[in-house]
Amino acid sequence: MANMAQALYRLQLLDTELAEQLSRLREAEALIGETAELHKARRALKKANKELGTCSTRLRGLEMDLRTVNERLESTGERLYSGRVTNPKELSSLQQDLEHSKRSRENLEDEALATMVLLEECEEAVSQATDRLGDVEKAWQEQQATLSQRIEQLQAKVSQLREQRSSAAGSLRAQDLALYEDLKLKKGGHAVVLLKGSMCQGCRVSVSTSKDQLVRRGGELVTCTNCGRILTATS
Repeated sequence: MANMAQALYRLQLLDTELAEQLSRLREAEALIGETAELHKARRALKKANKELGTCSTRLRGLEMDLRTVNERLESTGERLYSGRVTNPKELSSLQQDLEHSKRSRENLEDEALATMVLLEECEEAVSQATDRLGDVEKAWQEQQATLSQRIEQLQAKVSQLREQRSSAAGSLRAQDLALYEDLKLKKGGHAVVLLKGSMCQGCRVSVSTSKDQLVRRGGELVTCTNCGRILTATS
């Protein structure tokens, strides 16, 4: 008669390896997809582009305001110095308008210069964010390719183990398999344990001499009196 305990022990080894491979497969599959680092790099580039757009719009507005002020200066100066205006009050008003426009132009020129400096900084930030995103995307694509290959290997291994498990389980008696499955659930996956010397390796309690002999004969399933696990001899 075949040693059912050893057959169940081999089945347990298959189940243990299958569980490990499935765990690795789930971990690898969980890493498929876009990463937080990739999203962060994209947000950084989007923010840099937005700031660049705001700065560019502000500079265009300042340039338009400068053109308007220069036109006003030219018009006011032409009237002031043309000789056509002789009224002292009107001349004083034109002079005040001219001085006001000059101050406005100076302020606009200062602000435009500062905005141009800021625009260069924004352009550099966009360039750096673009490079950073490129590096992150390249690393991510390489990682995804490696993960995909790893997943294929794990899927093949899992498929192979499932076939081996099905074949091993098919050679067992229904009642023995049922006992094994029940104990596996109750004992955290360790339904079958080795008997070393006369000690159960599941609970570290020694069994009787008669039970030890029954285990080593292998003619029937023997469970530990203390922990209830199926016992199998080391050799």
